[in-house]
Amino acid sequence: MLGLCPFHPDKRPSLDVNSEIGWYRCWACGEKGDIFNWVMKTQNVDFKDALTILAQRAGVTLSGKRSAETSAAARSERQVRKALMDAALAFFRGEVEKSSTAKAYCAGRGIDAATIGTWELGYAPDVGEALVAYLKREGHPLSEAKTLFLVDGDTDRGYSDKFVGRLIFPIRNERGDVVAFGGRLLGDGVPKYINSSDTPLYRKSHVLYGLWQARETLRKSRRASLAEGYLDVIACHRAGVTGALASLGTSLAEDQAKLLKHWCDAVTILYDGDAAGLKAADRAADILAAEGLIVDVATLPAGDDPDTLLQRDGPAGVERAAAATQSPLDFRVAQLERRLETTDPAFWVELYDLLANAPTELELMRQVERLAPLYPELRDVVAARKALRTEVMRRRRPAKAQAAKGQAGVAGSPRRAGLAIDSAELALLCAYLFGERRAEYHALIGDAQLFVTGAAARIAAAISDAFPEGPPEGPPAHWLDRLDPEIVSQISELDSDRLGALNEKFVGDAVARLQRQKADRLSRAEAVGDDDPLSKSEKAKERLERLKPDERNS
Repeated sequence: MLGLCPFHPDKRPSLDVNSEIGWYRCWACGEKGDIFNWVMKTQNVDFKDALTILAQRAGVTLSGKRSAETSAAARSERQVRKALMDAALAFFRGEVEKSSTAKAYCAGRGIDAATIGTWELGYAPDVGEALVAYLKREGHPLSEAKTLFLVDGDTDRGYSDKFVGRLIFPIRNERGDVVAFGGRLLGDGVPKYINSSDTPLYRKSHVLYGLWQARETLRKSRRASLAEGYLDVIACHRAGVTGALASLGTSLAEDQAKLLKHWCDAVTILYDGDAAGLKAADRAADILAAEGLIVDVATLPAGDDPDTLLQRDGPAGVERAAAATQSPLDFRVAQLERRLETTDPAFWVELYDLLANAPTELELMRQVERLAPLYPELRDVVAARKALRTEVMRRRRPAKAQAAKGQAGVAGSPRRAGLAIDSAELALLCAYLFGERRAEYHALIGDAQLFVTGAAARIAAAISDAFPEGPPEGPPAHWLDRLDPEIVSQISELDSDRLGALNEKFVGDAVARLQRQKADRLSRAEAVGDDDPLSKSEKAKERLERLKPDERNS
């Protein structure tokens, strides 16, 4: 079954899903695997989490070292907390519909009903115990609600709401679970924002606001736009920059950069144009680059952010700002030029240090070429270039290796190459895997000399070794997990479309041809006194394939 691949920008169906094998492969970008690989890559989780997700979907209870009682208690605790967060979301969502104040505020910010729905915006009433009363009425434990930063207080003093008189922004993690909330005052006052503190469900440094909404764009483009706040992210999405997300109430953390690395290869920093935003962009660029991400910086006009741009200039204004990017080095040099005149000696001292950390020789030379004519006391541009470069090289420190890499573009139409094996071998293997006469072909699969190509021989040998007592039963998806994953990958490349109708006569003719070829090889080997029917070239090839990579190149 062919479909569009989610792992690259796919315009023509190139993802081949074989339900009989339980395997997928994209013939354009090369992604492949089984259901566990699929969940791990599409939901960006490790194997343990993928196993849990699939078990929940299948209604299977996983057993482990913990006792059944402990597991049940932990599961019950998670369910209570999830139910509490869902209940709080339902309450806030219901209140925004009732509040004329909240609706007026949203309208003034250009946030329409569709946006409120998409981002699940809510409202915490300007009443100290509205959520407390709702949770109590719904039967949720207030002590647990306190651990989730929903309420404050205790049973002796009584409980009160954490969020009061605020527009509410639900925060979902990359799996789509509501794990926290942010709240913004609708009028003047401090603090303007209140954000959930770390809880058993939530760690600020491990979550990015908007990642859940941006995930499909990130899968296709592998590029994110990093904004500063909730409304900035929403404004970007409304303007068509749907890969936008943000850190939460703090500057970007290393763990958030690691999370981004799971989802994309490149990041555009789209922070506010004020002094604090410029400083935060400088720091974020280093953190992102340290994780091997390609980074560029979009410099917004002073005092602007994506939300103000959208309100003033419409979607085109935000798109223009997101597209007008600089490399981190260009960004830093531009900021230096805004602060200091090139006639100031301090300008050049700072510049030397900036250029000494240029990530590539090309960027260094580009800046040297541009700034050399401004170099003090040297009117000869050639001499100025040399002097500037000399000063830079004196300060240059061994740079850390840059791990950034761009996603390789997939050019042209997807072409299914298939595994390079003989058509008769292909017929026998496909008949064994997918036909109804597997038992009749099992002995043939075990005959190593029957196969012509190394690839077919390895597949046949792997199956024969895994099932020495007889053929496996059921569709391949039920037993291929007993084979090496690389062998399963090769099986997924078997191109049965080459064969046409795979009927009994066709397979019989294929087997007869393989047996004739085997007899001819044995005959020729006996005539020259060689008890091994493989040719010298095939022997050399087999020996080469057995060598480890370091032995092969020695």
